[in-house]
Amino acid sequence: MSGWSSPDTAVLAHGIGGRSDLPVAPWLATYAGAAVVAFTFFALASLWATPRLRGTDAGVAVPLLQRVADARLTRILLRLAGVLLLGVFLTVAWLGPDDLGRTNPAPTWFYAWFWVGLVPTSLLFGPVWKLFNPLRTVTDALRVTLRVKHHRLPTWLSYWPATAGLLVFLWIELVYDMAASPRAVAQFVSIYCLIHTAAGTFFGGAWFSRADGFEVYSSLIARAAPIGRRTDGRLVLRNPLDGLAGTPIKPDLTPVVVVVLGSTAFDGLSRTSWWSSLVAGTGRAEYLLFGTIGLLVTIGFIALTFSTAMRLTRRHLKLDENPGPDFAPTLIPIAIGYTVAHYFSFVLFQGQQGILLANDPLSIGWDLFGLSDATVNYTLLSGTQISIVQISAIVLGHVVAVISAHDRSVRLFNPTATVRGQYPLMAVMVAYTAGGIALLAGS
Repeated sequence: MSGWSSPDTAVLAHGIGGRSDLPVAPWLATYAGAAVVAFTFFALASLWATPRLRGTDAGVAVPLLQRVADARLTRILLRLAGVLLLGVFLTVAWLGPDDLGRTNPAPTWFYAWFWVGLVPTSLLFGPVWKLFNPLRTVTDALRVTLRVKHHRLPTWLSYWPATAGLLVFLWIELVYDMAASPRAVAQFVSIYCLIHTAAGTFFGGAWFSRADGFEVYSSLIARAAPIGRRTDGRLVLRNPLDGLAGTPIKPDLTPVVVVVLGSTAFDGLSRTSWWSSLVAGTGRAEYLLFGTIGLLVTIGFIALTFSTAMRLTRRHLKLDENPGPDFAPTLIPIAIGYTVAHYFSFVLFQGQQGILLANDPLSIGWDLFGLSDATVNYTLLSGTQISIVQISAIVLGHVVAVISAHDRSVRLFNPTATVRGQYPLMAVMVAYTAGGIALLAGS
């Protein structure tokens, strides 16, 4: 994360170990990862000839869990917890010391606990942010209090506000040189809350489902969760691949996934020696300009390669239509894998810092949890172990993506072109795997 300078983690940032941490030579890890993805594709081509994933019709009902999850008390407690946590966060961000996160835990809470935490919580429990979202609670109260008439959300907006919101957030996190400033974080979150509270009050809950970038992101990640809703509304335990297969086919969801993928690619690029030498000695304006261009170019690269693969694939479909919306959900596991790879060590160590700083969040001499003498434990995992987790996350994410894409292919492609039609997307996924590991190694 650009600009991060917490004293105990300035070297680690939220990133990855250097290439010296890799358990094997970087070139070998890169080729091996790409080979695994390619092997998976050809194995599926031989063994998986008919569609097997059932989408939202699959899963075993869990009535007891559903009664707890759908209970009014559960929903109320989650909503109140969301409002309370937002209030505490904004209080600390606005009133605590503005020292680039050295003693103020708000930036760590926001970037490590909230943003990165959306992935494991959504993967384990489904679209949890929709249940916690304090802005839904506030807007519901305002709509009742002010008796605001419900207005229909314009269809042309689609998911573009969510895409724009995520892009702004990722620019702040990865490009903005004051990203670690508690006041900068407070300003972004406050403005974000005001915009979405106003729009949510006017348009109702549909606004958050399509326009709140964090809720849309959480819901996309949750498609790969082992817990989900069946078509009949039952809460079920399911194969995560069935959840991915049941992702709604909506064209404007593709940019959301592309923005997240592109941002993680830029995150890796910005740690390379090449990028460091490029921005070395630049003034603040140049630094921000280079970072902005770099972020947009990497996102554009992901968009271009994916759309090119889809154009080459189109002629093999049973129906002549844009296959992008059908295959965009298959990129979700890749986004998850990249997120784990690029943020794992950050959360492992900076996440601890968030607990320690919470001991005295306003720096006024508190010792709330008796942690005044505690320090971050950097021995939880070795550099080699961290690198194994990161490389495995990238490779596993691509393998799951290939499986998901293959099942869609045998459903959508002409029988005589099921394998041949997948070559463009397979080539892109192999390139993403190799590129992701290469950036992970700092090449």
